[in-house]
Amino acid sequence: MGDQPPAEGRTMAQKLGYLIETLHPKDRGPYSYQEIAELIRQRAADGGPTVSHGTIHNIAIGKVTNPSVDSLRALGDFFGVGARYFLDDEATAAVDARIREIQKGAERARAGNELADALEDKDVRAVAFRLRGLSANALRGIKSIVDGARQAEGLPEVEIRRSRRHGQPQ
Repeated sequence: MGDQPPAEGRTMAQKLGYLIETLHPKDRGPYSYQEIAELIRQRAADGGPTVSHGTIHNIAIGKVTNPSVDSLRALGDFFGVGARYFLDDEATAAVDARIREIQKGAERARAGNELADALEDKDVRAVAFRLRGLSANALRGIKSIVDGARQAEGLPEVEIRRSRRHGQPQ
């Protein structure tokens, strides 16, 4: 996701770069300029605007700072943000805020899915239920034992997230 400067401080190249880096299917990396141009061309079969991969590249590196309205429309439509995203700092800020909101929701959903997946295992559930009511000291000791067992079995460390409600690790 990365930190972005305020919308009014960003160039068109930075805005396009943010979209490319941020808006792509979760199971793959960002689209190449060629993929973007080809997908735009395929979608524009009914006469909509298109843009070449060279133009996309030139906008992305800042060589083209005043692209055509059709190029901006094509890019804005492709990323689902509209051409205003590139031209209006208020629109940029609103879209960026919405993107961050959606990403946070997706992260929460993934964390919830991970927990649900873990709790489907009856042995994990049995251990989890037995932990309830133990002191903080006892829980820390058990956590150390579990961390050691995970390390011994070559499993990755478990990322601790803060609870939004209590500010406690989850």
